Amino acid sequence: MAVSVVGLNHDSASLSVREQLHFNDEEKKNFEMKLTSSNVIKECVVLSTCNRTEIYVVTDRLYLAEGMIKKLLQQKVKKDSRKAEKALYVKVNDEAVSHLFTVVCGLDSLVIGETQILGQVKDAFFQSQKMGSTGIVLNRLFKQAVTLGKKAHARTGIGKRAVSVSYAAIHFLKENISGLEQKQILIIGAGTMSKLAAQHLISIGCGNLLFANRTLDRAAELADTFGGSASRINDCFELMQQVDIVICSVDKRNYLIHLEGILGFISKRKRPLYLIDLGVPRNIDPSIADIENVHLYDLDHFKEVIESNCQRRIEEAHKIKRMIREELDEFNQWIQTLPVTILIRELQENALKIEAEAIKNIENKLPDLTDREKRVIHKFTKMISSQLIRQPILMLKEIASLEDDRVKKIEYLGLASRILGLESELRFDSDVKQALLNETLEETGS
Repeated sequence: MAVSVVGLNHDSASLSVREQLHFNDEEKKNFEMKLTSSNVIKECVVLSTCNRTEIYVVTDRLYLAEGMIKKLLQQKVKKDSRKAEKALYVKVNDEAVSHLFTVVCGLDSLVIGETQILGQVKDAFFQSQKMGSTGIVLNRLFKQAVTLGKKAHARTGIGKRAVSVSYAAIHFLKENISGLEQKQILIIGAGTMSKLAAQHLISIGCGNLLFANRTLDRAAELADTFGGSASRINDCFELMQQVDIVICSVDKRNYLIHLEGILGFISKRKRPLYLIDLGVPRNIDPSIADIENVHLYDLDHFKEVIESNCQRRIEEAHKIKRMIREELDEFNQWIQTLPVTILIRELQENALKIEAEAIKNIENKLPDLTDREKRVIHKFTKMISSQLIRQPILMLKEIASLEDDRVKKIEYLGLASRILGLESELRFDSDVKQALLNETLEETGS
């Protein structure tokens, strides 16, 4: 049995590829049903966000599972299929588990330490669990991952300091403008900077957004995504008369917002106008900063903060990496105990039978017991049976997780099983190398 992930992210794939391989809820459901209905993949979770699409599976036919997933993903790609194929990565077992832990802690995000991915992983898992795509392994893995993500953000400062220009700008506005949530904000441009700025604004409760772009369709896409309204970039000076804040990030050599345009309406305003220039080269004429009641900030205002905070986050990331190593060890120890689960279940069922028989005999011999006396007997009988099987269960788990010699492990567990009077047959899944060998033999007809 192996845990594997096949996917791509913002580092390996362009936006044009990522958007083709993005799954909505219905597509996610259908994709998981197609995978788990095969005899190749036992469990599956599809995680799909704006920056990544990853397919997590449990399989004992690793090569076949990888090939099947890649083939189905390629069927979604209408253009740049070669780029999409090259962008896909595959991680197996420890690497796959560590990758999920890294993702959920925000260390693999475009903005290091962001918390949005934690909720996205949680939602993706719950959706998959609800429709029956997960099982004992992914249920354990994703619950452990979500818990780790929460713990990482609670115990470190990984998400407390801005490391992207857009986030730094929004953080600055939040710190310096009271009632930011009620302000009307114009975002000029439809690139990555503008999109991130919109995401950060929405995350802190700002919902009154306007979008302007040279291509109206691109502005409309952002408006649809973030619930705002769209206009052409030629209307920006007219729009600036009604807004409180302007965030500008456009690929343009000459100033988009020039002094004459601002002077045309600024005297009529009574409230301040905040201009955030995220462009390189700059989009806003710096001389505008001299106008009364206009506050202009460009990249140099945020550079020092970003560099300082980036270093802080890197330091915090090292702490989280240590936590990830510990969680990986814990998950692997749990995986080692899976073969004895059937023995533990039988032991518990036997204890329940003995407990039920004892209670039945007591009640037959003492028919006048009150309800309260019956409850007390039930409580202590259960306590006794639980205490009696506690040590044997710990022993079975210890043998399964700590004994490295496979032959000795089977021998010790077989002996323990006979001593405890258990009849269930031990089943050890082949390790990954053996599974790959068997699969290769099948494919070659050997």
